Amino acid sequence: MPLLFLCALAACATTEPPEKEMAQARAALAQARPVVQQEGLNEYAQAHAKLERAERAMQQRHYEHARLLAEEAEADARLAWATSENARVKRALDAERASR
Repeated sequence: MPLLFLCALAACATTEPPEKEMAQARAALAQARPVVQQEGLNEYAQAHAKLERAERAMQQRHYEHARLLAEEAEADARLAWATSENARVKRALDAERASR
């Protein structure tokens, strides 16, 4: 049992801070922020909450947990952006069709 504990501890000690993943999540949130309107708000809020949790995990040096949360935050932010962009394009298409 002590050997297992030492191996687990060693694995944690060698994990690097997920700086790249955190930066990518922040960038995705920054990209989504200006386009998110009614559509995509839920996904954006989830992304923001996950990034905050990732930042807390980083402060506590729980790097693997922070990495996973940052990756999820990035995916949620990209989904928020895509959802909002899709709705914007659909509204423009509907307006075009209505004007004909």
